[in-house]
Amino acid sequence: MIDGARSFDLALSTQQVAGFASYRSLLSVWGARLNLTAIREDPLVIRLHFLDSLAVVPLLSHTDAIVDIGSGAGFPGIPIKLVSPEKPVYLVEPRRKRANFLRHVIRELDLTNAHVIESRAEDLPTEGLPPIMETVTRGFSDIPGFVKASGRLLGPNGTGVLMQGPKGPSVLDDLRGFLSRHGFDEGRTVRFSLPFGSEQRTVLTFKKV
Repeated sequence: MIDGARSFDLALSTQQVAGFASYRSLLSVWGARLNLTAIREDPLVIRLHFLDSLAVVPLLSHTDAIVDIGSGAGFPGIPIKLVSPEKPVYLVEPRRKRANFLRHVIRELDLTNAHVIESRAEDLPTEGLPPIMETVTRGFSDIPGFVKASGRLLGPNGTGVLMQGPKGPSVLDDLRGFLSRHGFDEGRTVRFSLPFGSEQRTVLTFKKV
């Protein structure tokens, strides 16, 4: 964790590493019965879930509220919260059992200003939320739905962050017209390989105008 995070210019404290270890234990206990992730081996969980989630942290603010749409087992929202404790994080997950798991993680890790919203992206309420300047998704299949939800949530100059695999550039090609119709400008495209492996990732950002 420490060496991998360093590749994204993140210096993890002892407390943060302990938080990831506790999160890993919770994933192990709950994972089988809820089918949270097919990845079970510790090195792969660290690389393909934890470090993959941390890759977007350099693109985010330290304190602006972020909404993780389609959070599932908590990726990338929980890792983001662990390394940015001052950042309000909202985890959107429609499946009750997974939403309950996320609530349990928040309690067990004693995460403050972390919240679970049990809702589908298209039904996501905006009442009661603070100003949202960032949205993110990792592995959410309904990319147009993510863009539409981001359009409703984000304030002016807010940023949507779409985490993709190696086919990210082709996804962006398909999205360009859709983004402009929903009030977004294309932002940065960041390509990288995961530490200690060759898996290719692409992060696409778009800005609310």
